[in-house]
Amino acid sequence: MPQTTSEPHAVLLIDGECVLCNGFAKFVMKRDPEGRLKFAPLQSATARRLLAERGVENTAINTFMLILGPKVYVRSDASLRALGLLDAPWKWAQGLLLIPRFIRNTVYNLIARFRYRLFGRTTMCGLLTPQERARLLPDE
Repeated sequence: MPQTTSEPHAVLLIDGECVLCNGFAKFVMKRDPEGRLKFAPLQSATARRLLAERGVENTAINTFMLILGPKVYVRSDASLRALGLLDAPWKWAQGLLLIPRFIRNTVYNLIARFRYRLFGRTTMCGLLTPQERARLLPDE
């Protein structure tokens, strides 16, 4: 599906209630001063629309999703490709994509399964500064 001119090229969809996910989003924002990546909670209408336009059902609230143009990446692929959009040394993490996906996603799924117990729950907007909040796509 063609991208609209107002739609960002890269959008990281995260669990808006997960402290770990929010921490990752803040980590990326801090290292992406040009604002190449935009963000939206998986629970939002915006996320549902962006995924539906790409033929993806938004049923995986327990994972990262990265929309990169017409493609949607999930789990460790999304995390590592998001880091790959940053400057060095962070973009070198993309080299971990050479590790077989089933190994990467086994570790990812283990962390995702226990993330609320380990890191807790929150609301995304409660953790963001006004400048960071500006990087969020508006909810429709």
